[in-house]
Amino acid sequence: MSRTDFCLESRYHPADAAQGGRMVLQLHNLSGAPLGPVQLAYTCVIFAHDPAQFAGARLEAAVASHHVLRPEFDNLAAGESWEITISGLDLPAMHLEDGPTGAYLIFPDGRLLDIETALLSRVPEEPDGSRRVWPAGQVEVPLGILPWPNAVDVTGYLTGVCAYGLTGGAAHPAARDVAAINGLAGRLFPGRMTPFRMGDSEGCLPLRIEADGTLPAEGYRLEFADGAATLAHGAGNGRRYGLTVLAQILSAADRAPDRFRQPGDGRIEDAPRFGWRGTHLDVSRRFYGLAEVTRLVDILAWMRMNRFHWHLTDDEGWRIEIDAYPELTDVGAMRGHGLPLAPQFTSGAAPHGGFYTKAEIRAFLAHAASLGIEVLPEVDTPGHATAILTALPHLRDPGEPAAAYHSVQGYANNALNPGVPETYAFLETLLGELADLFPGPFIHMGGDEVDGTAWLKSPAAQKLMADEGLSGTMELQAHFMRRAQEILRGLGKGFAGWNEVAEGGGISPDNALLIAWQAPEVIRGLADRGYQVVASPGQAYYMDMAQADGWDEPGSSWAGVSTPEHAYRFAPDGALSEAQMPQLLGVQGGIWGEHIASRSQFNHMVFPRLGAIAETGWTTPAAKDFERFAALSRLLPQL
Repeated sequence: MSRTDFCLESRYHPADAAQGGRMVLQLHNLSGAPLGPVQLAYTCVIFAHDPAQFAGARLEAAVASHHVLRPEFDNLAAGESWEITISGLDLPAMHLEDGPTGAYLIFPDGRLLDIETALLSRVPEEPDGSRRVWPAGQVEVPLGILPWPNAVDVTGYLTGVCAYGLTGGAAHPAARDVAAINGLAGRLFPGRMTPFRMGDSEGCLPLRIEADGTLPAEGYRLEFADGAATLAHGAGNGRRYGLTVLAQILSAADRAPDRFRQPGDGRIEDAPRFGWRGTHLDVSRRFYGLAEVTRLVDILAWMRMNRFHWHLTDDEGWRIEIDAYPELTDVGAMRGHGLPLAPQFTSGAAPHGGFYTKAEIRAFLAHAASLGIEVLPEVDTPGHATAILTALPHLRDPGEPAAAYHSVQGYANNALNPGVPETYAFLETLLGELADLFPGPFIHMGGDEVDGTAWLKSPAAQKLMADEGLSGTMELQAHFMRRAQEILRGLGKGFAGWNEVAEGGGISPDNALLIAWQAPEVIRGLADRGYQVVASPGQAYYMDMAQADGWDEPGSSWAGVSTPEHAYRFAPDGALSEAQMPQLLGVQGGIWGEHIASRSQFNHMVFPRLGAIAETGWTTPAAKDFERFAALSRLLPQL
């Protein structure tokens, strides 16, 4: 048998959308032979858990997006179809990827067969609606720079494109940065010109590089005159950013000489608007190999971004080697049929996953540091901990009933229990290893999406509440987070987390930063309470959100539609007073993995919106221009 012997199709009927609508599945037998008793397994981001009703099959098992159905037939003849109707879905379908994916058959003898799975269609067949709009845009100044500098006054241009020769050569203090930016350009655009020379620079334009203590640490100034360029820079990353801008100018003029040119006369003076300019990447729901993660960091550096938030753990997988707990990767790094972690999100029966060794992470951190990028590691706690609790079941409260609560993603009892003493021994050991591995000032502890009834039926949690005078789930979470903050403080690390960490009494704002993701108004609420804030609202900066409302536009829709233009125009400081502005550290994108199953899909979802976030983080509102951005964003490298 082959995967093309059977095909699963699905249609959504939205007539009763108030109850989530109705979905009809059809399994077509194309094999030319009868199909005996089997089970059908599939993943689907719209859950059909209790109290959903089934006609034509019964639900045998369900874990989050993974469903196993048993048909109401003993034999499906060749050419016939098995139809299943599911009503009472938990959510309405909004896009074609909301239906079943990653389907496979389970035979009585244990054999598994991945089958072809068509994306969800809908009834009635209505116009598809809008698709992503990425206008061609236009540029008035022929410089291929993104983010756009804050002050550009170029009055003349050269004919052709010419590399820069570093005055002082390899002995110059800037030589290492020059080599790093050459390497960056070569990796992102292989086979194109090298922007700088340090040795024989005959035929190159002289480039003088000098420090200027009057410039901001991340600032730079470029002056072009008499067939030469001068780069003045501040004491921090300004030199690296100035070199990156020169490399962008040459790259654009080399790749699109009809539209972009190299300056001959004029001046660029620049410094970033915000100190925190980054993106998050979820490697739990979809595992990315280190080569892919490294290329993403290269792209961040090309856009002069300086933070990479690495979401290393979640319900769906644990991705980092921990010496004291090898079970975390032995059990938690892979998911698949028959494994402790069930398949999820477009993956079929075959195992999916992986993890990064400490040696790999150290090499990656050195690479990121060479590009001026700080890495923020995240271990998501106390919720989103199915992988942890599956690998380390002793961290559960044995007195807590099974399925006492479910997360919004459909996982039962998926949060580390604040009332179990072993929880804190685990945290101390885990955070000690992370603090030794990651040199950055913060470790991100998660804190999002704990179910509002979590732990309330746990005897261990009830005892903790009585002993400490706590009330409800969020006060229990706050207790957990304050203990984590104490551990981090003892390790010389600051606490980072999602905005829910401020609930239930919160944690101390001292040396703590929270990422505001749920809504734009959360940014101001956190600033009011004295927290350092990074703006990452799902409504604007989550790149798994659909970019249009059309049925055929991929992505999620819980936060609405986030078009490239909306992402670009969103003002992260729009609700802040002048006094609150210092609390806003900057901006950050979110790349979540539920709706990203391939590299081409990654590129469609992430670009150009990542560039929009980069320009908001760097460029002042007065210097921004969406039409120019739309044109320049087409020059960006992709994964």
